[in-house]
Amino acid sequence: MTPKAFVALWTHRYHKYSHIAKAHLLARRAQLYFGSKKRKLKKKLVAVVRTEHFGDIVAAEPLSRQIRELHPDAHIVWFVKPMFRELVDTNPNVDESFPEFCVTQRRVLLETGVFDKVYELQFRNNNRCPTCDVFVENPVAVAKGINVHTYFNFGNLLEVFAKISNLTVPQDDQPRLYLQERHRRKVDGLDLPKRFIVVHCLSNLALKDWPAERWNALIPQLADKYGVSIIEIGLSSNLSVNHPTYHNLCGQLSILETAEVIRRAEFFIGLDSGPAHLANAVGTFGFIILGSLNEFSAYNPYSGTYDSGENCVLIRREGVPCVQLPLETVLNAIEKKIPVSAKG
Repeated sequence: MTPKAFVALWTHRYHKYSHIAKAHLLARRAQLYFGSKKRKLKKKLVAVVRTEHFGDIVAAEPLSRQIRELHPDAHIVWFVKPMFRELVDTNPNVDESFPEFCVTQRRVLLETGVFDKVYELQFRNNNRCPTCDVFVENPVAVAKGINVHTYFNFGNLLEVFAKISNLTVPQDDQPRLYLQERHRRKVDGLDLPKRFIVVHCLSNLALKDWPAERWNALIPQLADKYGVSIIEIGLSSNLSVNHPTYHNLCGQLSILETAEVIRRAEFFIGLDSGPAHLANAVGTFGFIILGSLNEFSAYNPYSGTYDSGENCVLIRREGVPCVQLPLETVLNAIEKKIPVSAKG
């Protein structure tokens, strides 16, 4: 082994094992914290585990209401990645969010038995820490054969989450967001156009994306045909749109501030990604460009009015990936629902 390789190996090991040690330390601290809280409150502790992604957390929101009904007097704690805490902290059905360091921390903490009931809304692929290099299994999901290769065979995301946690799908399956006055004030300060369409053009998975050149062609046509401004939201943009009514808000807003922008839009046009779940939750009519995904030739991740089609058009061709959907297919689907005569 060369000196360089030796140093790289031991640097990796140092980071890995110091990370694991920190995870165990944080788990023990959390055990003491929740043990103390349990004694002080004299309530049962209920854990809900759905740490990512933010669209999945929105999709799972109806289960928070069901869990509250099942445990009206318990202290409900939702395990979540720190970047998504605002979705949980604003939910009145949850008493506390727990910002998870990694799955090892969670595993050690839950194994202490400090929680009286645990609802695991994740399965193996979401229960991995790349630094620790470990997976945590969900026995219920394993027993039912639900994994990253099969999950959409069991229904939409809410239905899957219910199945892997031994819950039933709530009768009211419409996801909700709990927007606050601070989100409205923030968006008020943006001085948005009176009429606009929101677009989301870049997801966190290349398989779900639609080519940038087609977005570049679609956006000016929408602006001209319908006489509205176009506002792009998301973490980042890969577009090069040159049109006076196009506005780029990417990277400038929090998740719930983005939701407030979507709520004010006439329509949402986007990919199968987190913002589409926000649009569903705030009740904005959506056009979702949806291709096949790995083993799933056709799937629908949404519950509520996006599932029923009442408030959404899924633009897709069975077995065709998103990247292959022509511009005309998207334009025709939009114009079929919103005739150009609706302009103005």
